[in-house]
This record gives sequence, structure tokens and C-alpha cells, in this order.
Amino acid sequence: MDLNTMARLTAELPERFADRVDPATAKHLHTIARGGETGELLDLLLHVLREDHASITTAERDELAALLTACEMPTKMLDGIHVG
Repeated sequence: MDLNTMARLTAELPERFADRVDPATAKHLHTIARGGETGELLDLLLHVLREDHASITTAERDELAALLTACEMPTKMLDGIHVG
């Protein structure tokens, strides 16, 4: 994944998942995304999705896995997140 694609996808994450996280977390995700901290954003987003038992689509899982791989983060971070 090239840097432009990674930056675009990272910037879109807070809005895409805003309905599945609490408002304070959504605001924090926007702040992190504006700072370009993809790894921190993914870490927080995945933690909250897992803890809140939120569901993601197969396409979202695949996109998140690709971002994790691009950031050299383990895709096992997706473990425990409901896909449905």
C-alpha cells in the first residue's frame, strides 16, 4: 500500500466508525487522524471496537488488515472483533 492510500484510508477511519464508538472516542480518533498517527489510531480504534463488541464488515476487516500490515503491526490485533 502506498503512502497516499494509507493517508487517505487513515483520514477516513474516524468518520466510518463514528457510529460504533462513543462520541468522546470519535472526537479523539479525529484528532489522532489529523496528526497522521496511523498506528495510534488503529490501536485505539481496534481496542474500542473489541471492548464494545462492535461489528465490522468483511470489507472493513480486510481494509484494517491491510493498514495494519502497511504499518508493520500484527493483524492479530483484529482478533476478537466481530465480523458480520
